[in-house]
Amino acid sequence: MIRETGNKKFKIWLLGDSEPENWQKILKTPFDSRHPIRHNIWTSIIDLIQDNLFRNCIKRIDTNQIFIRNAVDNPNKKPENNEIKWNDKQDLLNEINDYKELINQYKPCFIFTFGSFSYEFARRCLDEKEIYNYKYWNTKKLGEDFRNRIINFKVDKINIIPLLHRSISGGKFIESHNYFCNKNGANYFEYVSKEITEKIINNKDNLNNIFI
Repeated sequence: MIRETGNKKFKIWLLGDSEPENWQKILKTPFDSRHPIRHNIWTSIIDLIQDNLFRNCIKRIDTNQIFIRNAVDNPNKKPENNEIKWNDKQDLLNEINDYKELINQYKPCFIFTFGSFSYEFARRCLDEKEIYNYKYWNTKKLGEDFRNRIINFKVDKINIIPLLHRSISGGKFIESHNYFCNKNGANYFEYVSKEITEKIINNKDNLNNIFI
């Protein structure tokens, strides 16, 4: 599997967890469209964003340009989910430093992270003050941080936006909808796509290069 795909200069980035161990030699790219998990965690969101954008301002995001990468290539580089200190894991620190350099060089507007590990990974890349083990980031806490980051979104800043990974398509998917959105009967896909679309529309003049 190649390490990354898309255009680093594009304002929208996706950050996954790690390469799927059983499929590393078969899949070609991160978020390979043949893998069903991509469609469970991203297609369902971007499809609604595209629909909302077209209905509101007759625009569509050029999704072929989105820069996509996993936090780590080899899942064995990940720490245990209850480890806070990652300083003794040189391979992981190298991955953090590599991604940090990319962020500092290209300064994306959106970094959408999928799941708890990639979110904590991205937070450390931006040197955020509080660090946690990634087990800390359960569905409720990811939802809380999603709302906080959407409220504090700045188009001229680097915005990490946490999204769900496998939990939204697992056996407790209903609970994931409710917990993330903090509302019983909520639809996670509709909720996050609406919030993201509003930020794009409100700042479309400064994000003109993301559209087809």
